[in-house]
Amino acid sequence: MQEQIFTPEVFREIERRELLLRVDRNWVVHIDAMDDLISSVGLNAYAQRDPVTQYKLQGSDMFEEMIATIREETVRGVLTVAPRRVVERKQVLVDGTAGLKGDKTVNRTVKKAPEKAGPNDPCPCGSGKKYKKCCGSPASASKGE
Repeated sequence: MQEQIFTPEVFREIERRELLLRVDRNWVVHIDAMDDLISSVGLNAYAQRDPVTQYKLQGSDMFEEMIATIREETVRGVLTVAPRRVVERKQVLVDGTAGLKGDKTVNRTVKKAPEKAGPNDPCPCGSGKKYKKCCGSPASASKGE
C-alpha cells in the first residue's frame, strides 16, 4: 500500500532513511550495553565459567537481539509513514484591515524603538563618550536635555 502512495524512488528513500535511523539509535544502545557487559562478565569467574567465553556468548546474543530490533522498528516505521500535507497560506490581513480593500497589499516597514542607552554604552548623540559622561550625566539632566 505504501508503494502506491509514494513513487518507488521516494519509497526506497524512505526505507533507506528509516533503516539508517534505526541502526544509528540501536547501535549506540548496543555499544553502551557491551560496556556494561564487560564490567559484569568478570563475575562469571566466581561461577567457575570462563569470562571470555561468557562475554562472547552474551555479546553474540545481544548483537542478534539488536539486529532483530532494528528489523522490527524499520518495518514498523516504513509501514506507518504518511505523506506530508502542503498547507497553502492565504494573506488574511491586508493594509491593516481584514481584506476589505481587495487583493491590494501594502509593504510596511516596522521601525524598532531605539533601545535606551546603558551607562557604559556609547552616547547616542555621537560624541564618542560614554553615555554616563555625556548626555546621561546629572549635569546634562539639569540642563533639560
